[in-house]
Amino acid sequence: MERRELYNFAIAQEQRSQRLYQGLARSFGEPETNAFFTELVGLEKEHELKLRNAFSQEFPGEEPEPESQEIKETPSVDLKDPAQLLQFAISREEEAAKNYYSFAEKTEKGDIRELLLHLAKEEEQHKTLLLTEMQRILGALQWFDSSELDGFMDF
Repeated sequence: MERRELYNFAIAQEQRSQRLYQGLARSFGEPETNAFFTELVGLEKEHELKLRNAFSQEFPGEEPEPESQEIKETPSVDLKDPAQLLQFAISREEEAAKNYYSFAEKTEKGDIRELLLHLAKEEEQHKTLLLTEMQRILGALQWFDSSELDGFMDF
């Protein structure tokens, strides 16, 4: 993959994640969950900015064209199932980290390689954050045992 393509693909990947998290922020009504996904949007925007800055340094006067690498996908998830949506987001972070590691392997040592490795590690951190959020959201449903309410109304 040529360097311009690498940048365009990586920026497109970050933009996809931003759109996903913006949608998830809107779909979860709880303010805490909304804030969580809004924060992830900001983190992905930071990644995009880092990539755009690196592109500008390497190709002065040019603009990246992430739309040339845009990936169209139709996720096969039930949009009404929070667990499936979160699992989809986790798989996106895994894919992004894998892509960054792969790009770094094919890149000579230097600033861009370090940036790619840094972004890969941050995507792994995003995955951990999503796993924690999934446990928080779904954990509340899993511990609930209605049989424990027997006799509750006897007060």
